[in-house]
Amino acid sequence: MTPSTSSPLGPAIDTHAHVYPAAYLDRLERIGVDPATTAIARGLRADSTAADLSERLRGMDAADVALQVLAVTPQAPAGPERGPSLDAARWINDEYARLVAAHPGRFLAYAALPLPHVEAALDEIPRVADASGFVGFSLPTVLPGGLSPADPRFDPVWAALDERGAVVNLHATGSGARSDLITGHGLTWVNGAPVEDAIAVLHLLKVDVPGRFPRVRLHVAHLAGDLPFLARRLEDNYEDWGAFPSSPLGALRRMWFDAANFHEPSLALAAETLGADRLLAGSDHPYFQGAKYVRAFDYVRTSRLSGPDVRAVLAGNARALYGPDAIMGA
Repeated sequence: MTPSTSSPLGPAIDTHAHVYPAAYLDRLERIGVDPATTAIARGLRADSTAADLSERLRGMDAADVALQVLAVTPQAPAGPERGPSLDAARWINDEYARLVAAHPGRFLAYAALPLPHVEAALDEIPRVADASGFVGFSLPTVLPGGLSPADPRFDPVWAALDERGAVVNLHATGSGARSDLITGHGLTWVNGAPVEDAIAVLHLLKVDVPGRFPRVRLHVAHLAGDLPFLARRLEDNYEDWGAFPSSPLGALRRMWFDAANFHEPSLALAAETLGADRLLAGSDHPYFQGAKYVRAFDYVRTSRLSGPDVRAVLAGNARALYGPDAIMGA
């Protein structure tokens, strides 16, 4: 199946989408994941069933989206025990591999890791690192127990990812950065998600993960929250007070950011601050479907960005990030 409509700017690559098989969500609950966290992934027509996938593909065609890059985060395989968490990670990674193989040219995937179980994650990385259809790994911005992905206990995982030159997608968890000032006031997804994205990146910058593991290519969701807006403030804190071990703006300009934000002035700000060559089209499907799924790409197509920059955001930058062999003919 190929897109049935065609924009003069070319088809898009959606780098931010999710499939949530009900069987996987059930498995998470059985291994000790709180059902309150899986509830937001249910009832969205986002299963891996033939019916839900057919509807998904129709929506992609309507938006002139050639393919989606799927991630199960924030529904991470993170139970309290190592073995069941690894089993859950392998189950969802195998299911994503099946989806990619069943729909050639329409889906790619980020693999899930059973963090915070470091040894289990190190077992799973080589199993899927070179598997067909996977373009990287997706990590949650907040790990169980409130751990940051920048915690030094995860350095062996970053080292393994660095060794492979992996793309690493960071995605918010819906924990409101574990702040009652967010969750206690009904703001968990209103602004909690982009706050998490930004905090996780700042944590990584504080301990110089980008400098210590320079081959890792970071893809941050939701235009990285408020970081483009705060870029000068971050750099001043580095230059004047040593708040970071190296230039935060320099590090940000070596990352990629998806455009699942949908506000054109924010897109323009991110392009001006970070570079249009670092921006990726993204929808956050299934949370935006129908007309709002189309909007996720049309707001890029109709933005103030130049024609070459629009084409880059829609698809060219994803090809550069993932490589032409992964993207195939999209």
